[in-house]
Amino acid sequence: MLQNAYQIGLNWAKNYGIPQNEQAHIARAFADNCAFLHINPDALSWRAKLKPDVATMSDNDIGMLAKKYFDAYVRNDHPAHPSTCPDPALSIVMQLAFGYPQGMQQTILDHQYAMCAENAVGSLLERYLDSQLRPHGWSWCCGDMVKAVDFIMYDQSKNQWYALQIKNRDNSENSSSSAIRNGTTIEKWFRTFSKRPETNWHNVPHLMQGYGLSEENFIQFLYTYLQ
Repeated sequence: MLQNAYQIGLNWAKNYGIPQNEQAHIARAFADNCAFLHINPDALSWRAKLKPDVATMSDNDIGMLAKKYFDAYVRNDHPAHPSTCPDPALSIVMQLAFGYPQGMQQTILDHQYAMCAENAVGSLLERYLDSQLRPHGWSWCCGDMVKAVDFIMYDQSKNQWYALQIKNRDNSENSSSSAIRNGTTIEKWFRTFSKRPETNWHNVPHLMQGYGLSEENFIQFLYTYLQ
């Protein structure tokens, strides 16, 4: 039953070699995900044909959720290397439209690496927030198991769940993700603005304030994680 989620999560954390000082925290976060899905079964995000029954939440169902959750937790979020061949028309367009010189191969390769880096920033942002917020009751919804939600927190005094969606930029939300959030209490926060060179750390939700979240600390996290 649902009360087994913490112990099952703790066993998975040990089996996956997660450092001992993190095991209890990550097991609690996993158990929170199970509890949230149990009372919000329509929030389950699952692509495989065989999916867990979060309304029943048997040990087998919890095990299915655990595999997805812990696979994502231990995943390496370093940026991938470019895996596609550049379009030769790009250099022609850049020369004719923007006045770039001939011999654009390095510039186009740099652009490919920049795109790979951009694709990784969102996941790294979530890892940074998890590292700072986990000791304060927030649980990371890693593994994309919860639709349009990246962090949850249960307020026992109000018997209420808080759900938060994280975006790296104010224009990075697609229409389907926005539609899922409509009519819900899911709160959204983004890190940077797309039309001006500013960050949005001063505007984190009030329940996430007071924990030292900042652009400077995020950049330091990137140095620590990626080096």
